[in-house]
Amino acid sequence: METERKILIIRLSAIGDIVHSLTIAHCLRHFYPNAQIDWVVSDKCRGIIENNPLLDNVYVANVSKWRKNWLLNLPEIIRFGRMLQKNNYDFAIDAQGLFKSAVITAISGAKTKIGLADGREFSTLVLDKKIEPKERRPFKNHHIIHRNLDILTGSGLISEDDMKNYEPKASLPLPSKETVEKIDTLLSNVDKSKPNFVYAPATMWKNKHWDVKEWQKLFNLTKDKANIIFTGVQNDLPLINSITQGQSVFILAGKTSMSEYIEVLRRADLIISPDSGASHLGFAVIQNNKPKIFTLFFATSKNVYTPLGKFNKAFPINEPVCTPCHKRKCRKKTMECTKYIKAEEVYSAINEFFDV
Repeated sequence: METERKILIIRLSAIGDIVHSLTIAHCLRHFYPNAQIDWVVSDKCRGIIENNPLLDNVYVANVSKWRKNWLLNLPEIIRFGRMLQKNNYDFAIDAQGLFKSAVITAISGAKTKIGLADGREFSTLVLDKKIEPKERRPFKNHHIIHRNLDILTGSGLISEDDMKNYEPKASLPLPSKETVEKIDTLLSNVDKSKPNFVYAPATMWKNKHWDVKEWQKLFNLTKDKANIIFTGVQNDLPLINSITQGQSVFILAGKTSMSEYIEVLRRADLIISPDSGASHLGFAVIQNNKPKIFTLFFATSKNVYTPLGKFNKAFPINEPVCTPCHKRKCRKKTMECTKYIKAEEVYSAINEFFDV
């Protein structure tokens, strides 16, 4: 198999989606160990791509600025394109399929531009190879990681036979000494005789949030038998406080950078979160079957987004008929799915692995 290739991957955001797309880089590195594999990421998500061991070069696109006025920022965009073009890429892979990623793909100068045929916002117009997906939106059955890897088999970069024996994986940047020391400090009072459970209850979609009463039940069932570590951003504190109700617990929301957050996840024995960044970042740090990841699904499909791995679980076991709807707002206005999972169901699954 040829190895001296130059490949650019364009996936600008968001956190979970970038992790899923990192399996493209891992697969390419597996089959083309000497290839030059580069990545373009948005300024907001650079923390999980910069210094990533899978990649040779990372280019940060100031997309949050550009999209405010594409025309006004055209000179900067052109300069960015000229920088990419110096690499003489053989392939550019648009792993996002939106206008913003299509702009980068178009100006990359790659000899062959590849992406899925169901890209949105006219993004497919810039592609030389349009790969027909095995499942079009809304996604319900074909796992998102396999969807991404279909780009490689559909384009001929990886054969179907070779892919049969490949196990999808992702990697994240290794922590710095300073990062390790900070998390050591933040978690200095953990009881080392107990497992570490990371609870990440918040996400961007309202109808991806588990009913707070069920979070409270699960917290009360486990608080004395594990080190409970709540993660998130500053804006998640009201939700976390409503779950803990003033009880003693490790609350790291708003206290960690992306690299520090990843280090927290590396130290987890179990991660419980809705379909969000925590769940998917967890997949990328799994070593020796740790951490185990329990993902709570409401508006999105567990068949598509459950982290791969035999010890990872998706809830609910049975689903209301209206899911997955893939809608940011509940069409029934009942938010029924967010109440469907019961804390006792999750607690029972925890006891399959931990003596709590």
